[in-house]
Amino acid sequence: MKDIQEQIIAKMKKENLSDALIFDFLQKVTQVQNGETGKVNWSEVGDLIPDTDEKELSKIHSEYSGSLNNLKKLVVIKLNGGLGTSMGLSYAKSLIEVKEGFSFLSIIAKQIKYIREKFGVEVPLILMDSYNTQKDSSIELKKIGFTQNFPISFLQNKVPRILKDSLLPVSLQNSKEEWCPPGHGDIYLSLKETGLLKKLLESGYEYAFISNGDNLGATVDPYILEYFIDQNLDFAMEMTPKTLADTKGGAIYRKLKDGKFLHLELLETAQVPEENEDEFSGLGKFRTFSTNNLWINLRSLDVLLQEKSISLSLIVNPKVIEGQEVLQLESAMGSAIGNFSNTKGIVIPRDRFAPVKKCEDYLIRRSDAYILNEDYSLAMSPVRKELGLSENIVILDDTYYKKMKDFEKLFRVYPSLIFSKSLKVEGEVEFDTFVVLKGDVKIINKTNRKRKISEFQSDEFSDESITFSSV
Repeated sequence: MKDIQEQIIAKMKKENLSDALIFDFLQKVTQVQNGETGKVNWSEVGDLIPDTDEKELSKIHSEYSGSLNNLKKLVVIKLNGGLGTSMGLSYAKSLIEVKEGFSFLSIIAKQIKYIREKFGVEVPLILMDSYNTQKDSSIELKKIGFTQNFPISFLQNKVPRILKDSLLPVSLQNSKEEWCPPGHGDIYLSLKETGLLKKLLESGYEYAFISNGDNLGATVDPYILEYFIDQNLDFAMEMTPKTLADTKGGAIYRKLKDGKFLHLELLETAQVPEENEDEFSGLGKFRTFSTNNLWINLRSLDVLLQEKSISLSLIVNPKVIEGQEVLQLESAMGSAIGNFSNTKGIVIPRDRFAPVKKCEDYLIRRSDAYILNEDYSLAMSPVRKELGLSENIVILDDTYYKKMKDFEKLFRVYPSLIFSKSLKVEGEVEFDTFVVLKGDVKIINKTNRKRKISEFQSDEFSDESITFSSV
């Protein structure tokens, strides 16, 4: 282990990474060497108690006034370090167009501008960027004229990928691939080490609303903020009810030891033992899942960071890079919930959760099933809600639609999904004309060539209950 530690320290020191980050990473490596897989002990996973561990947003809205006085104490932080590699992108995912000609980042900026203009409060927007996204994101914000007197961005750290067998730092032809983000759990250490946490507190900002940059439903809610302050909470996590479209996503649980309740914890998909995966992904024991929308008391965070380092659950993420089996050691920011004494889950409607992790999500958000509200939040169409339709289930053939460049060639015209329950596309199908898809639609191209949607006849669909109408 000494040789492993020495090589890791030397590699990280060469990149001028901090002693605190190095120490944290070495702890994770030691955990892996000791056989830690990141899997939880299922006997310690207890059920949540409604109204004790969770609070419904509807109840918060009925019990509180949504006082705007608290907004002057709030900062909004967006995670903006992802390249969207799962969608085949090599640049910041937040820069792609998502609605009405606007990118994710430009819509986020409009959300903040709306708050400032409507309520007369200069709520700061801060991006947690990676080395891969900071420059391009800065250019985008300047292009749309977004400015503020507070730093707009801070950098998250990077850590080395390690070989699965030896745990030594990997050496690759592409040296950039030797490094990876340490997961968004790095946000707390990065806030401290960049001096941003101290600067925020000195400037009178006591609370932070943190969310993913690809979730345009995550906007500032003054009611939640008022509830958070009134209850003197340290940490709150927004949860939303599961649907059939949700098989993954972390969930809060009651951490038990010898049957006694300790505190709330976050359980990520990668931490679930294989024999319990069906139970975790089902709609029974875990009725809600984390949206990664977090509310944090910055003073509580500062005290915690001064007293000790935050303990975050280890996530071991195996990868194959240049033919070598490597491990990425990560942590999720939501797992910090176990470090605080006064915490809550807030059960929210689906409108506050509209992420884009893959091309299927992108299609749903680009379609008429979702709209931009006056405050620039992305929400499900009112028509769809009135019909009682939940989140659409879309499955596209990975061979042809997984990467954005291929997806865009085949979706030349976006279909109407406002009345759609589910859509499955098998084979290479080019959407070359506007069509309205209703109910459960399955489109199958059994030929060895690309077919245009305008060539299909209604009797070619596999499900007779679907309605297909060209407009």
